[in-house]
Amino acid sequence: MRQTLIFIFFFFFTGVMVHASSNEKDNEFNLVEFALHHVGDSYSYDFFQKKDGSSVGFELPRILLNKEKKKIEFFISTNQALENGYLEESEFNPEAMHWALLVPEAKMELISLKLKLENEKDSIRKEIIKAEFEEKLTNYKPLDFSITKNVVLLFFAAILLLTVFISIARKYRKNPNVAPKGLQSALEPIIVFIRDDIGKTYIPHHYERYMPLLLNFFFFIWFLNMMGLIPFTGNVTGNIAVTASLAVITLLVTNFNGKKQYWQHIFWFPGIPVFIKPIMLVVELVSVFTKPFALTIRLFANITAGHLVVISFISLIFIFGKVGELPAMGWATSVFSVAFALFIDCIELLIALLQAYIFTTLSALFIGQAVENEH
Repeated sequence: MRQTLIFIFFFFFTGVMVHASSNEKDNEFNLVEFALHHVGDSYSYDFFQKKDGSSVGFELPRILLNKEKKKIEFFISTNQALENGYLEESEFNPEAMHWALLVPEAKMELISLKLKLENEKDSIRKEIIKAEFEEKLTNYKPLDFSITKNVVLLFFAAILLLTVFISIARKYRKNPNVAPKGLQSALEPIIVFIRDDIGKTYIPHHYERYMPLLLNFFFFIWFLNMMGLIPFTGNVTGNIAVTASLAVITLLVTNFNGKKQYWQHIFWFPGIPVFIKPIMLVVELVSVFTKPFALTIRLFANITAGHLVVISFISLIFIFGKVGELPAMGWATSVFSVAFALFIDCIELLIALLQAYIFTTLSALFIGQAVENEH
């Protein structure tokens, strides 16, 4: 929470500075754009940018379902898709995500509507054309199954986890009575901790059944959080779609395994007056969805806030140096900016582990409340 408040204050402060000077120069450093670009997902894997603004990296495959042709089309890169007639949505919608595409069949109709919108003088008619234009933009978007940077990192984390734990499992099977060593000895205390302090504590009578899920949650989130601190990787757990997917798993496991007592407390809370039961029904039904929502937002907000704080500190160098106009100010600011950024990075190492622990613990708590019978 403290970290999030620091981020809000610092991001607002530096954002105001950029906005205030944006009218003076069109190429003024834009902190908001810079920060969101670095924490967001993308259709390419960029390492750094040249002075001319071009990126050094590689594009990722695009897999698009063209609803007009009713077929899936595969391209090795976004540029190949553009060469085959696909359009960048940003040509028609300035707020569109970079490299969001429209199907080739949209070109003539959208150009015609755009010209009509620009030339129309009547305000009522203009609103009608604008609504039609926005509807066409939506209809001409392909269903996008593309491989993004975050998807690549998800696959990498999954392969890394499988490699590590399959090798450890083989060692245990091959030498069951030999003391663990190396990576095996480093991870065994963590696994035992999750079993004894999370599994047995919150799901006392059925923890064995849910241990694979809890271990997957903990190590998957922890690995992704740690990867996000490595240069040239990505902000996977700072993507709300990823955290929401993990929370939905908890939601499904909790409710599909809920015992009679769990559902009784939701639909007809025992031990309270009858006239209060309808109120409790609403409260308990809402709580079914607020629990995974809290899991989603907590992980997403904490990880994203940490990255944005670091980016904001580094960006101060460019803001005070005015991107080369006052290099002395930039150098003077860099000492403090880099020191504070490194300090936040050290805190992020703890946060990476802590957020994995919190997500796993809360998931175990919610599952335990659903599967435990009344004693």
